[in-house]
Amino acid sequence: MHIVIQNGWEAARKNFGPGLLLQGLALTLVLLYYFYPPFHDMLLRIPAIQERMGIGFPIVVTAFFGGLIPYLFQVVRREIPSGMYVKNLLFMLGFWALMGLSVDLFYTGQALMFGDQPNAATVVKKVCFDQFVFSPFYSAPFSAIAMYWKSHWFSFKESRAHFSREMFTVEIPSVLIALWAVWMPTMAIVYCLPLALQFPLFNIVLCFWSLLLTAMDAKQSAA
Repeated sequence: MHIVIQNGWEAARKNFGPGLLLQGLALTLVLLYYFYPPFHDMLLRIPAIQERMGIGFPIVVTAFFGGLIPYLFQVVRREIPSGMYVKNLLFMLGFWALMGLSVDLFYTGQALMFGDQPNAATVVKKVCFDQFVFSPFYSAPFSAIAMYWKSHWFSFKESRAHFSREMFTVEIPSVLIALWAVWMPTMAIVYCLPLALQFPLFNIVLCFWSLLLTAMDAKQSAA
């Protein structure tokens, strides 16, 4: 447990600056929604688009913001190994499309359980359920295993060969602690919006976060 906390704390310290930028972006967008009528009116057009697209909306939107934009950023920076462009693109689109659908269903489920009023009590319930149930039991392990598969050149055989107990008892819990430091305040801000706008805001901050991490990794690799 000590190793998990130590590793998680170190990762949280590393992500402190990007985390503040992410939270600042989310807070700015929420304040614009409530206090800047043109931005408020623009966001209110999104639910109508989502209603027309149906289940395709979370799939397409998250594949675009979470997958395609970061992928193009990596292509421009030449961070993808030669011969892996198509595989990486298909992975990024498929992974984030599935995550987008999962998150959209999760938000809808939370609204049924806790209500859709953006008051303090509802926001706290949603953040706790999000960070202490959905993240540790689904999104964090699923993401870790998927990225592990990607890092082993999309080989199930290679991935299985390198799976270890430490991955699930140390690595994933450590990452989860680091993510709590960034995403708990961020999700509290996201849940201050009406249900129909929570998912679009999530995608905007997700895209920003992915680009930040990609830029940080590239800078560290160059150093």
